[in-house]
Amino acid sequence: MEFPRFEEVLEINRRMITAFGGIFFEGDDNLGNPGSLAYILDAIQGSVFGCELYPTLMEKAAALAWYIMKGHVFHDGNKRTGMECCRLTLDLNGYVMSIDKDTVDMAIRICEGQVPFTTFVLWIEARTRRKT
Repeated sequence: MEFPRFEEVLEINRRMITAFGGIFFEGDDNLGNPGSLAYILDAIQGSVFGCELYPTLMEKAAALAWYIMKGHVFHDGNKRTGMECCRLTLDLNGYVMSIDKDTVDMAIRICEGQVPFTTFVLWIEARTRRKT
């Protein structure tokens, strides 16, 4: 499986803020806590006692988005960056995820604590298809 690299996630955040507005600290990478992003990228691929924490691609993509959004990794643009990282992870691995207004609503609901992780994974599965 392929995943966005640390630098790619930083660039996604920069692009999201440039395109849609928000706060970006110039000369900075916009990270609130640089260690948290590195941890997330490792954790989605990690295992405990030989069992993968997130065994499927959909779970890994969901976890990446979830922890960026819920962990407030960046000073701004966390919801947009999280969802775009999820979409990119799926794309890198041969899938297309539908992005629409519902994507924004889901990100807001996740950050407000209204959606459990398992529901988010099912939501991603329902709007994702293999590339043709």
